Order: sequence, then C-alpha cells, then structure tokens
Amino acid sequence: MRKLVISYAAKVISVCLLFLFLGNNSQAQKKYWVYLKDKDTSGFNPYTFFDSKAIQRRLDKKLPLCNFFDIPVNLSYVSVLKKCTRAIGFQSRWLNAIVVEATENQIAVIRQYSFVKDVKLVRTLELTLTSVNVGDSLSIDEKIVLGTQLSMMKGEEFIRHGINGKGIRIAVFDGGYAGMDKSSLFRHLFENGQIIKTYDFVKKREFVYGYMTHGTKVMSCLAGIYHKQPLGLATGSEYLLARTEIRPERHIEEQYWLEAMEWADKNGADIISSSLGYTNKLYPIESMDGKTSIIAKAAKMAIAKGMLVVNAMGNDGNASWEIMGTPADVDSVLSVGAVNPYTGFHINFSSYGPTVDKRLKPNVCASGVAITTDGSHVGKSYGTSFSTPLISGFAACVWQMNRQLKNMEIFELIEKSGHLFPYYDYAHGYGVPQASYFFGKIITNVTSPFEVSLVNDTIHITVSDLNVQIANPQDYLYYHIEDAKGFLKHYAVVKVNQPDVLQLPIDHMKSGDIARFYYKNCIKQYVR
Repeated sequence: MRKLVISYAAKVISVCLLFLFLGNNSQAQKKYWVYLKDKDTSGFNPYTFFDSKAIQRRLDKKLPLCNFFDIPVNLSYVSVLKKCTRAIGFQSRWLNAIVVEATENQIAVIRQYSFVKDVKLVRTLELTLTSVNVGDSLSIDEKIVLGTQLSMMKGEEFIRHGINGKGIRIAVFDGGYAGMDKSSLFRHLFENGQIIKTYDFVKKREFVYGYMTHGTKVMSCLAGIYHKQPLGLATGSEYLLARTEIRPERHIEEQYWLEAMEWADKNGADIISSSLGYTNKLYPIESMDGKTSIIAKAAKMAIAKGMLVVNAMGNDGNASWEIMGTPADVDSVLSVGAVNPYTGFHINFSSYGPTVDKRLKPNVCASGVAITTDGSHVGKSYGTSFSTPLISGFAACVWQMNRQLKNMEIFELIEKSGHLFPYYDYAHGYGVPQASYFFGKIITNVTSPFEVSLVNDTIHITVSDLNVQIANPQDYLYYHIEDAKGFLKHYAVVKVNQPDVLQLPIDHMKSGDIARFYYKNCIKQYVR
C-alpha cells in the first residue's frame, strides 16, 4: 500500500503546485478535517508507543493491546497532503483524520484523492468558564462551604480509611493552571512526583502553569490541601495536566480536546476530568444526542479504551440554552450537575437534562460551590466546573478500592451510591454519591416517614414525622412521573413544611405511568 500511495502522490503533487501558483493563497484559508479510508498497519509496536500504565490498563481490562484505532495515521497520506495545503495540524489516530489548513480549491483537489473518505469544515465555538474567587482569609460562610464540599458526599469515610485515589492516574483538561506550581496547596503533588506529564496543546509545549487560573481552581477540588484539610478526595492520585482552551475562544478547542484525549490514553490515564463543554456556539440543541460532536465520538472512544470520562453538565441552567453541552450528552460519560450546598438540591445555574433522545442526564451531582485557590488566594468558586472534579476525585477513591473493576462498573457503582437512587430526575440525576455506600453504611428508614394514598382520584402524599419547629432546611420531597418508556414526563422538588405535602391528580398520569416519591431515604411509588 505504501508504494502505491507514493506513486499516486507523484501524479497529484503537480496539480497541487499549480493551484498554489495560480494564487490560491489569496483565497481565505480555513481549517478542515480530512478523514482517511485506511491505515498502514505494518510495524506498529504498542509497547514502544504507549506508556507502561496504558499497557497495564489494557491488560487489566482485557482489552486488545492494539487495534485499528491505536495505529497512527498513514504517514504517506500526510506527505501528500503537506504538498497541497498551507499547513498540516493534528493527526487523529482515533478518527483516522488530519486537520489541514487550505483554500476551497485545494480542498476540492483533496476530495478527489482515493485515500480520502470525507472532508468537513472545522467549526467555530465558544466556551464560558464560570467561576468567582473571593478572599484569602475564609469567612464563616466560606468555612461552611469548606466543610460541605466533601461531607456532602460523606467523603470523610474515604479519608478515615486512608483512601485518597492512590494508584489512579487522572487527566485534567482545562485552560491553564496559572500559579499551581507556586501554591502551597499543591506542594505534595510536586514533592511526591504525582504530576506525571503536562502538555499545552495550544502552544505545543510542556509548560501549562500560566494563562488561566480555572484549571488551578479545578485541581483544588481534586487534590488541594488547605491547612491540612483536603479540598478534594484524590490527593494521592497521579496527574496528567492538559491545556486545551484559549481566550478569546477560537476554532480549534474541540480539536485540542480530542488531541488531549489521545495523549491521555497513550500516557495511561484511568480517569478524564473535564470541566468543559460545547453548546450553541457550535451545535444546535438537536445535536445533543451523544453521537454528533467530534468530542462525543472521542469520549466514546476513550471509554472503549477503558477510561472513565467525567464531564461537567455546564452552567446554562438559567440561560436560554438550559441543557447540557457535549460531551456530557454521551450515554457512557459520567455527567455531573451541581447542587446548592446550603439546601442540597439543584443550584440555578446547573444545566439540565435530558439528551435530545430523552436519556438520563446528569448522572450524579455534587456541590456547585467550592473552596478553591487561583494560585495565590483561597476563596469561594461557583460552577459545575467544580462539582465535576469533586466527583472525579470520588471516582478515583472508588476505583482504588475496587481496582479489578472496569470503567463502566465504576460508573454504575457511583450512580447506585447516589443519595436519591433509584429515584432520579433531569436536575439531580441519582443525586450526590455517598462514600458510606462503599463501606456498607447504607442509610434506610425502618419506619416510613411518609404515606402515599389515593383519595377521590388524587394521590396524596402525607408526611408523618414532621415537626415544624425543628424542621431541617434540607427536608424536601422529590417526585417524578415516568412513562412506560422510562422517560420523565414531570419532576419536582417540594419543601416539606406541612403534613399534607402534595396532591397529585390521577388524570396527570396515563396507564403504565409510574409516580415515584423520595423523602428522607425512603422511596415509594404509585403505578397507574
């Protein structure tokens, strides 16, 4: 095949040079994905290509050491395209595609090559990284948040048992980690050699400790230690730090994300923690199906390689877009929403599910308010950008305890540990994961705290343990109506401040519908 390609290349190079000579450089240069039909499979050695930990992950999970998607793109094809374009960019082995910068005339020639499967324009996009940092000396309110961000997940159970994500390698994708290398909150990571590799996919170099502080704040919720108190649960994990975002946002962030994903696979990542997402600046709502976007395809490939992908839902809950961005729309991505640490239920900015094909999203949630550092100051930050690394750290601890399990088994365990499980909705998913679940400390109500009854074609929910004088501010009744296909028709959260909490007319339900109710670790349902 290689000889045939080179021979064919000789015939087309003259055509490409003619286009360049005729002034194609005066046309607008755009970036395109050039998808290829095949690969040169000869001579590939996975033992020299992959990090030893990537090899071990494949062996542990009984995955092939090498398949078609592991092999780099055919260099002969790269050579041909270099002769006919202004520039060659990222070469994706997973997509078997090359990013090129070219004119429309040059692309017209490229489309005719026998080895080219398809050509698509690289789209533009915009990403908002939402966070606020205030203060250096923690206020009383900030101390409450500090105590809540891990205790909400019963994270103290992991800490008490010495579980800190050790042995798990986490790849973090963000816009920069400014000040992280100088901050005392991360000193243990550098002293213990826990930062395995770094790479800036924008500048094409290893230095990542500049640009944005967003990644530094995210790392706080994974591995920061503030005055001997962990801010995240994965203080013992290894890290791969990737810079994939720039400001102002340009047209290649999605490419950087894919490039970082392949790099993370090659370097042995177990978990991908991504507090990034792409929405209306790149895709219409109908594309949030877990299949359409390039990074949705990249996420699915990473999962097939045995990695657990944890991604933020986004901060569009009170915006016109409202739902999650991609790749949080992928069914096998652990998509993370945010809850208010003061109330325990959905915080207004956290994006909602479901996907356009009605699949459950988010899967779980965590505090959307966290104590972080920007490298020099410590304070309060807001966003699903921070609930996501809190869950990633939780996942690292679960996997440390169950190293023999596969990524999707960890995924399912985390869902089942949610405080609402098996109740779910499109704001909370299965709720906040509970570390106590993994130590056999499952909280159940021996006596039912509420009753479900049908009176005159109305479902009545009556609370039997209410004491208005000492009512907990987090005493809420969750309920949803699920149709026969398993899709939610309606869901809500109701503050419990009177015995007769809810009256639900039966005509709101069709035959086969299920009304499910959650209150104080007790679940009941009514089937019509």
